[in-house]
Amino acid sequence: MKRVAVQQGLEEIRLGLERKGYEVVDYMYGGHIDAIVYTDIYSGLDSVNNSVDGNIYGAILINANNKTIDEIGHIIETRRYERLFTK
Repeated sequence: MKRVAVQQGLEEIRLGLERKGYEVVDYMYGGHIDAIVYTDIYSGLDSVNNSVDGNIYGAILINANNKTIDEIGHIIETRRYERLFTK
C-alpha cells in the first residue's frame, strides 16, 4: 500500500485517497512516504523538508489544484504527470 502525505485542509482529497485504498498520513509525518499532495496556496514544503530527515526521498510532489481524486491516484501510481502544462 502506498503512503501519501496530504496537506492540512485538504480533507476531501484525504478521504478520497483513503477510499481508493491509500494509507494517508499527516503532512508532517516522520516516516517514509511515496507522495506528497499539496496546494500552492500554502505548500509549506520547506517545513516538510526540515522535519522528516530525508524520508521524502523519492516522493512525488502533487499539486492538487484542479485535479480529481482519480487524476491524483493516477499520478501516484504512474509517478508522472500526463501533462505538465495546460492551456
